[in-house]
Amino acid sequence: MKKTPLTLAVISALVAPPVFADVEVGPLTIFGHLQPTLELVTVTGTATQAGTNSNNSQSRLNDNGSSLGFKGKYDLEGGVFALAQIDSRIFAGNGGNTSDDKAEFGTRNTFAGIGSATMGTLRMGRYDNAYKLARRQMSPTMASPLNDAISDYNAGQILTRMGNRLGDVVAYESPVMGGVSVLASCNFGKDATNSISGGSANNTAVNTVATTTMPQLALGLGYAVGNFNVGVSYTKVGNANWKLDSSSSAKAVNTTTGEQKLESYQIGGEYRFGHFSIGATSERVSSSLTGVGGFDQTQDSVGLIGGYVDGPLEVQLRFAQAYDVSGTGVTNADTGATQTSLGAEYKMSKNLSLVGSVTNVNNARSASYTSYTGFPLAKGNGMNMVSLGINVRF
Repeated sequence: MKKTPLTLAVISALVAPPVFADVEVGPLTIFGHLQPTLELVTVTGTATQAGTNSNNSQSRLNDNGSSLGFKGKYDLEGGVFALAQIDSRIFAGNGGNTSDDKAEFGTRNTFAGIGSATMGTLRMGRYDNAYKLARRQMSPTMASPLNDAISDYNAGQILTRMGNRLGDVVAYESPVMGGVSVLASCNFGKDATNSISGGSANNTAVNTVATTTMPQLALGLGYAVGNFNVGVSYTKVGNANWKLDSSSSAKAVNTTTGEQKLESYQIGGEYRFGHFSIGATSERVSSSLTGVGGFDQTQDSVGLIGGYVDGPLEVQLRFAQAYDVSGTGVTNADTGATQTSLGAEYKMSKNLSLVGSVTNVNNARSASYTSYTGFPLAKGNGMNMVSLGINVRF
């Protein structure tokens, strides 16, 4: 078989020792990283853990977000460019569940796009919504956790539970003008209830057909000047409600017997001085439903971070707190939680880092938050997690 230059370059990238990150083949860039992590987990509390002892105190080898991707940028006439990216989740380590059966092609940000330096960038495909991406407008350090164990934002975490990666997104990112940037995204809602994924008992892909369309609009506004960032974001999900005191993880459902609302906003900022940075965010999630079984509830949460960077060393001290759900129709009291994390990364080279962290999650009686590692906790239980891992970038 005749080998083309692209074939030879891909083979070389896979078999040669890594010497630099982001392998470039013409306009195509191969990127990714492997981050296996040893986790020592101690479950606290007296609630019975769901499932078997795989959810109890244990030591495990888990993966912290390893991925492999391909991306390209093509310059067109008049300053216009085209973008394409395929980014896939891969697993270097199994945490004792079926998650690594879901290592499918294009499961991370995978899109086609077009843009220019003066008009901004439009992306279409699977992509993080603007509510999630707005965190980097508010606090770049908080939006860049050193590993999954200290990450405190996403659907099952304390912060930014309505920020997520969705499969049917149109997203816009403005150019930075006078320090101001704008993010906007709309997903059409089919992805909210539809999933095609492995992870079943016999490792067979399962398709659950979406029966309800729940579109989500998200907006973000940021301002950056010198060492200071500030931002605000808002999101609303149509045809949906979420009884906040019934589930710590984001759980949008459609109820056709009454008027319903589900929305959230967050605001935050960061300041950097010397080797240090400090940042904070505040968030409120609101949902309501009229009629039988109706409710009108809100839940507030806050996040704090202190960062330190000196050459190859980076340290993050993070704190997140969810307060009890308030409002009408509350049937489960004590729904708050805290997560406190200390993490450190030491870059041995451009391609290799050593990462370690200590995380404490403390759930109130009716809460079941966890870190982004996804270690499942029963309501009322918490955990202490010590993580030690390596991160190899290519």
